[in-house]
Amino acid sequence: MTTWRVLTWNILGSHRPNLDVLAEVISAYKPDIVALQEVQRHQAGGLARRLGWPVLWTRKHYAYTPLLWRRAEGLAMLTRYSLSDTVTASISPGVSTWIYLHRVAMAATVHRDGELIRVANTHLASHSADERIAQARRVVALVGATRPAVVAGDFNAADEVEVIREFRALDIVDPGGEYTNPSIAPRQRIDFVLVPELAIVTARLTPEGGQQWHELSDHLPLLVEFSI
Repeated sequence: MTTWRVLTWNILGSHRPNLDVLAEVISAYKPDIVALQEVQRHQAGGLARRLGWPVLWTRKHYAYTPLLWRRAEGLAMLTRYSLSDTVTASISPGVSTWIYLHRVAMAATVHRDGELIRVANTHLASHSADERIAQARRVVALVGATRPAVVAGDFNAADEVEVIREFRALDIVDPGGEYTNPSIAPRQRIDFVLVPELAIVTARLTPEGGQQWHELSDHLPLLVEFSI
């Protein structure tokens, strides 16, 4: 069997988290693949340099104004392994990239020692359950037919089985986990790593939260380890 460790984390990049500390936390979890949300391009690059890994980044929206283009937020995927068939796409058609309601997803095939896994990273809508469901369907289409597959990210979907159900089309399931938000005193689970339905989950790791985590982000990191 092959073991994979996938970490997802919304790092709230607009609050300028300490990249040295973020890199230390990520390294301590020893992930194979990292999916980040609300990360600015220069932050993704800075983390990639600190980790010594390549990075894939895509813009979600400009946080304030086009004049502050460096503050544009997006998604990033980092891994120590090679990527192929990378794709990014808007999952909120008709919504301007100048406002926070615009949403995107990315997917890539990760290659490790002759094995592969298809991984998607996304950040679903915060304002509408119906829109989250529609966006989940678009993420499924973006992933395509490659199996096994994993979908990670900030789903904004606390207790919304209707959203998670959409991803069953990729033969993946929710392995469960702890609360991830708000990081100072977690009371809801909105961050997910969905794994192949035949996978054996061997670890689900999330810190307990507190002030030190709140200083980094309003979300806690989530790592899922599984064997397939």
